[in-house]
Formats: sequence, structure tokens, C-alpha cells
Amino acid sequence: MRISNLKLSAVVGLAAAAAVAFAAPAAAQTREVIVGTPGFTNNGGLDIITKAFEAETGIKVTVKSGGMDDIKKLATDGAADAVFLPADEMDQVKDAIKAGTRKRIGRSYQGLAVVKGQKVPDISTKEKFIAALKSANRVMHSRCNGAPGGPGCTKTSYMLSSLFDLPEMAGVKHAASPFGEGGDALARGEGDMAVQNISQIVKWDNLVVAGPIPEEYGRYLDAVAAVPSKAAHQDLGQQFIQYATQPDTFAIWYSRGVDPRKGAQ
Repeated sequence: MRISNLKLSAVVGLAAAAAVAFAAPAAAQTREVIVGTPGFTNNGGLDIITKAFEAETGIKVTVKSGGMDDIKKLATDGAADAVFLPADEMDQVKDAIKAGTRKRIGRSYQGLAVVKGQKVPDISTKEKFIAALKSANRVMHSRCNGAPGGPGCTKTSYMLSSLFDLPEMAGVKHAASPFGEGGDALARGEGDMAVQNISQIVKWDNLVVAGPIPEEYGRYLDAVAAVPSKAAHQDLGQQFIQYATQPDTFAIWYSRGVDPRKGAQ
């Protein structure tokens, strides 16, 4: 998968033109759906989709963003009408999910970023990816302190930082970002390459995505969505998930490094 830099205004236009079937009656104008999401799905296209959904239906969307544990708590408490999580994290709260509502969002890739104007390396194979990393003076990545999945080492941070523990990465000059993610550090002028979620690379005007980390490394998150069984507005949660997963939104997800054709459900 090669990620192209789509104009987000054009993507928003695509979403606005889609899903006429989801238009709400006038009586629904003051209704509200609460959506719980971690950063990787919110940055992965959900931020655009929520605005399109509001414009299309007149239903207000309140987004509650946080870490994986925060979103799982929203699911178990029923404090959100729809929740987005990695598939393995959703499995942990499956007893709190309404049967038949779980849907695949797509595979969210982590990728390699370079500064705009630099030569963009070909990383389409493991061998080319390793060669590109070894050509860098310093590859920036997330900082991981403490136990994987804990407050100092999120799931994504661990996946990115542990990449450099692999034997074939010996000789790669790399460093953890002093604050923020690897792409944030690269955008500030630290290092000359970075690995980070593609959804968080494309926010920087001075960075270019070389491509996703080769899939064999497993540096991706398979996103799913579902309605909590205790949610107050399960119908709205289901409506929002259906809107977010319709084929006409695929270009939005894809523009942020998420492939809706792949991933666990």
C-alpha cells in the first residue's frame, strides 16, 4: 500500500456527498451521539467523518478521546454510544458489547516519514526498509518507559520503539523523541527519518510518508467499532458506525493510512 497525500478538503467533500440514506428527520436535530475513540482512529479519519455525519444528519457528535484503557472503560460503563478500539482490545470488553454491532474499520499502518524535499526511499520490502533505516543519521521514534501498555509506554509506543530491538536493526542509528511522537520530533528538525502512525505523520505539512512499515513486521493496529450494551442511545451508536464504515468513507480512512479492506473483525 502506497499512501498518497490527498487534499483533506476534497476528502471532506466526498464524505458530504455520501450517505444520503443517513439523513435524519427534523425531530432529530437536537439528538446527540457520544463516540469513544483512541487517537489512532480519531486521527485516522474519524475527525473528518464526525463532521460529515453532523452536517449530513443534524445529529451532534461528542467525541471522547483517550488511551485504550479509557475507551474500554467507556465501553464497560456504557458512557459512549459507539466505541473504536484495536480488535484485541475490543476482545477484552466483549461481554460489554451489544451482540451483532461489532464492525471492522480497517488496518491502521505505522509508516516511515522523511522531511519534504528529501529523497523518498523505497521501503516496499523488508530489505529495502532496513537499508533505508541504515542510511539515516538518526531515526526518531516514540519513547517507551515502563511496562508495555502502561502510562509511560502506550501500545503504539511499544510497537514502534521495540522495532529497533530486532536483530536485523543492528546498526540503525535511532533515538526516542524527547517529547511527543517520532514524527513530531522529525517535524521539529530532530533526525532525518521517523517511524510513527501514518495518521499522525500526515498532519505535518513538512513531512512526507515514504510508505507503511512492511506488513511482515506487524506494526499496525486492526481497528474495530461496536456499540456498548449499556449505551443510552444504541440506535445512534449503530447509525454512526454504519456511516463510518460505508464504502464512500474508504477514501477518508485510506488518506490517513488506514486500509478498510484489511484487518480483523
